[in-house]
Amino acid sequence: MSIIVVGSTAFDDIETPKGKRKRIIGGSCIYFSLAACFKSKPKIVSVVGKDFSKKIFDKLNKKNIDTEGLVVANGKTFSWGGKYKSISEDPETKFTNLNVFENFKPSIPDSYVRNNKIIFLANIDPDLQNNVLDSMKKKKFIGLDTMNFWILSKRKSLDRALNKIDLLTINELELSLISNKKSFKKSIQYIFNNYPIKYLIVKKGSAGSILATKKSFKWIPCFPFANMTDPTGAGDSFAGGLFSFLEKSKKIDENSICLGMIYGSAIASFTIESFGINKIMNLKSNELNLRFNELKKISKIL
Repeated sequence: MSIIVVGSTAFDDIETPKGKRKRIIGGSCIYFSLAACFKSKPKIVSVVGKDFSKKIFDKLNKKNIDTEGLVVANGKTFSWGGKYKSISEDPETKFTNLNVFENFKPSIPDSYVRNNKIIFLANIDPDLQNNVLDSMKKKKFIGLDTMNFWILSKRKSLDRALNKIDLLTINELELSLISNKKSFKKSIQYIFNNYPIKYLIVKKGSAGSILATKKSFKWIPCFPFANMTDPTGAGDSFAGGLFSFLEKSKKIDENSICLGMIYGSAIASFTIESFGINKIMNLKSNELNLRFNELKKISKIL
C-alpha cells in the first residue's frame, strides 16, 4: 500500500536564532515523504523547475519515495524565504517566488492509484485540492492541511474541500479563523457541526497537539528534549509520520490516530534539530523507534 501526498517542493532561505541557510531543499511534499518513508511508500505529486537537480530525485528514490508525479517544468523551482525572530514563533516571510508552482495543476499518475490507501493534501490552493478530490474515483482516507491565507482568500473553495475529507490538521489560529469563535472548545464544535470531518488535529506548537472527535479530546505532547534549531517543516513531518503509521494500521480509529500522532511528533522532533531536511534525511530507524517509545511512555498511551 502507499500514500499520495500533493503539495509543494521548494528551495528555502531560512534564518533562525541558530543561524542562516540559503537554497536548502524544502516544501511540504519533501518533508512529508521523508517522514513517511520509514513505514510507507510515499508518492509525490508536485512540480519543480529545471534548477532542481537529478541528484535530489535519486536521493528521494533511494528512500523508497516515488517521484513519478514530481513534474519538471520549464522555469525555476518555487522558493521561499523566512526569518524566525524566536524559535517558538511563526516566521516572518521575506519573499515568496511561486515560479513554476504558479501554474501547477496536480495530476495523479495511474501507477499511484493502484494499491493506494491514503491521500494527504498539503497546504496548497483549495482549488487544487478540490481538483484532486474530484479526480479520485475510489474512496480513500483523506487528510488535508490549510493555512490562514486560504481561509481568508478562498473560503468557499476551502469549504468545498472540507466537505470531502476525513481528517483535518490545522493550528489553533487557523481553527479560530475558520470558526470565527474565540472559544477553543466552540471552535472545535463548529468544525463538527458544519463539516462531515471525522477527526480534527489541532497543532499547538511546543504545547503538542490535540485530537478531537465529536465525542472526545486527546492531548499528545511534543518530545520535550529536542534541541530546536529550525522549526520549518515540523508540521509536514508530523503529518508524514502520522499518515504512514495509519497506512500500516489494521484500522483507522481514535487509538491508531493517537499512536500515529506520537510517531509523527517523534519524527518532527528530529526535523527541528537541524536546518531543512538534513536530520530526517539521515535519520536511522532505530533512532526513530527509540524516541517513539520514549514519547509513548511520556504520553502514557500503551
